[in-house]
Amino acid sequence: MTIRMIELFAGIGAQASAMERLGIPHERVAVAEINERVYRVYEALHGPTPNLGDVTKIEHLPDCDLLTYSSPCQDISIAGHQRGLAEGSGTRSATLWDVGRLLKDMRDNGRKLPEVLLMENVDSILHKHALKDFKQWVRLLDSLGYTNSYQVINAKDHGIPQNRKRLFMVSTQTYGKFVFPQARPLEYVLKDFLDKDVD
Repeated sequence: MTIRMIELFAGIGAQASAMERLGIPHERVAVAEINERVYRVYEALHGPTPNLGDVTKIEHLPDCDLLTYSSPCQDISIAGHQRGLAEGSGTRSATLWDVGRLLKDMRDNGRKLPEVLLMENVDSILHKHALKDFKQWVRLLDSLGYTNSYQVINAKDHGIPQNRKRLFMVSTQTYGKFVFPQARPLEYVLKDFLDKDVD
């Protein structure tokens, strides 16, 4: 089976890279990336892929099986101004609600919703300044028939020598709760990944 995927807020395609590295057959139906230079990097890495552009201007999503939506974190990150992600607030992080708008559009037009949604964001989305809005987001997905599982994962617990905490949420239509992988001992240090010969 080939998984049809769309990456919203695509960046350089971290999710597409994961699919490629894991050898999962997939078709990149489309991406949504507002930065044209970043989109050119995406295509250089993954090949030609239609770009839907600015998420706030998309009217309808193409059909897909997997939808990824790692929306901007600047307004919820502890390193930012923490202006939040409240619906209608106009912050960059509030573009999350455009994903909800597009999913509701699919439902309202009798179309099949993506089987799996994947979200990645900073762990501070669970902090006091953003938690109420995050819970509202989960309730919206509940209302669309998704079962939601989320967990904060630190990269250093999964083979990467970096202390980088991120919240991951997997939402499924029919598969039920997602079980996140167990942490494992770190086998590498940063110097294991550094090039020894750099021009």
